[in-house]
Amino acid sequence: MPANLPPQYFEVEEKYRQAKTIEEKLYYLKEMLAVVPKHKGTEKLQKEIKTKISKLRKELSKKPKISRQVWYHFEKQGAGQIAVFGSPNSGKSSLVKLLTNANTEIADYPFTTKIPITGMMRYENIQIQLIDCPPLKEGLSPWYFHLLRSADALLYLFDLSQDSLLDETEENFKILEEGRINIFKKDEPNYKKTIFCGNKLDWENSELRFSLFLEFIKNYLPMDDLKIVSISVKEKRNIEDLKRVLFESLEIIRVYTKPPGKEPELEEPIILKKNSNVLDAAKALHKDFARNLKYARLWDNKNFFGQRVEKNHILKDGDIIEFHI
Repeated sequence: MPANLPPQYFEVEEKYRQAKTIEEKLYYLKEMLAVVPKHKGTEKLQKEIKTKISKLRKELSKKPKISRQVWYHFEKQGAGQIAVFGSPNSGKSSLVKLLTNANTEIADYPFTTKIPITGMMRYENIQIQLIDCPPLKEGLSPWYFHLLRSADALLYLFDLSQDSLLDETEENFKILEEGRINIFKKDEPNYKKTIFCGNKLDWENSELRFSLFLEFIKNYLPMDDLKIVSISVKEKRNIEDLKRVLFESLEIIRVYTKPPGKEPELEEPIILKKNSNVLDAAKALHKDFARNLKYARLWDNKNFFGQRVEKNHILKDGDIIEFHI
């Protein structure tokens, strides 16, 4: 493998390895070819990619069109996976590009995004996977709702520049219902925690439209369950607030380990669900480690400064654990 390949290449290469269909593989091979630096050291790699593209094109041309099926699925990476969806031209691709530097196609006309694209958003010291989904519309393929259903949380992006915002939202909610995506009722099947985000706060009367949307959405969700943010991708307003809300929607905690007698390791936290305990953290390291665990010591900058805690002690975000076996 040639030296000095950019990080973007390895990200796209991983997506290529996970691709399930010929169409997906072709797409990511083209992306790999686009990001490879063009110099003598990469000539062999460029040739290999072009050969793979040629073979896949031939294979695709031989397949009967009536039997060709497309299905998209993305294995979860990082601390969690969030699917970003909404109406045409709401700014989904621009937002995902801003948050992740993903190679998304952006234009001022609707339905630019034809296939889902993934990217990794950095939040403090962790990475969160975002999926830029094509726009909501009637007649969507089953894989679209599969992406929403399999994600850990959803981000619904709505357009604060449109006077037809509320009518459009009602239509979108009907499409979700038809696709068996439940974003309102916690105690019913297929529920997905959803963050509502109004984009284009830089437009005239956008704050008024946001207020109207807020009153409208209260008919569907109680305020205690509502997570809503207004942003401007163009002006980069409230982006950090949105990132924090996305992190909170995953309901996870970051726990750090500390070898006895040494400083804590703060670079790569253990990612756990909220209300996880010390034993859960040990299991995340290795099942044999958990089996031999006797107790742990805990630091949390509030009440614990190295005191002994038992295996069932509930952990919080930012806790530091010293395991003893």
